[in-house]
Amino acid sequence: MSWKRFQRGIWTLLAVCAVGIFLMCVVSGRGYTLVFGQVDDGTITWTLISVFLLALVVWGDGAIVAFTRGWERVVFLIFVLAAEGLLLLTVLFFSFYFYTNPTYYPIYDPDGEVGLVVRHESWLFDCWGQFYLPAGPCLLRRTGVTYAAHDLWPFHDGYYEIQWTEESIVVHYNTGMGEWETCTVPLD
Repeated sequence: MSWKRFQRGIWTLLAVCAVGIFLMCVVSGRGYTLVFGQVDDGTITWTLISVFLLALVVWGDGAIVAFTRGWERVVFLIFVLAAEGLLLLTVLFFSFYFYTNPTYYPIYDPDGEVGLVVRHESWLFDCWGQFYLPAGPCLLRRTGVTYAAHDLWPFHDGYYEIQWTEESIVVHYNTGMGEWETCTVPLD
């Protein structure tokens, strides 16, 4: 493969990732969250950023191969690949360590339709989340209402009660500390 073809492929991949990141930022900036099953726009954005950065790394490695010869190529590649491997392992370690595993749970209204969606995240015995209203097949609208619990997943385990009114949804949930909290989610 020639250097020009290689560069064209890398630049195409970089452009696709940049456009994808821009679109995800536009969607999230308008108060919506894009969700496909359990994969949300935050996960998609970080995946695109990772692919973008890896494409830059591959482009740099390709430049070393294209513009060096003999023992210089071997020395540069060994040094660069070792540094890239160490950096990649560090990023992967911290990414997995601090990953909060966002999960979405639908709550059905009295008509049997999804009336509320709960995002749940947890890390080190604490869990927290937000309430969303459905806005389309893959879009959720942020409500700004949050909840917190300790050592318990109230919406996964069924420790909650819902009251539907015309203007709002009143949610009672167990905090995991023997207490029940109340959140009011406006429907406007």
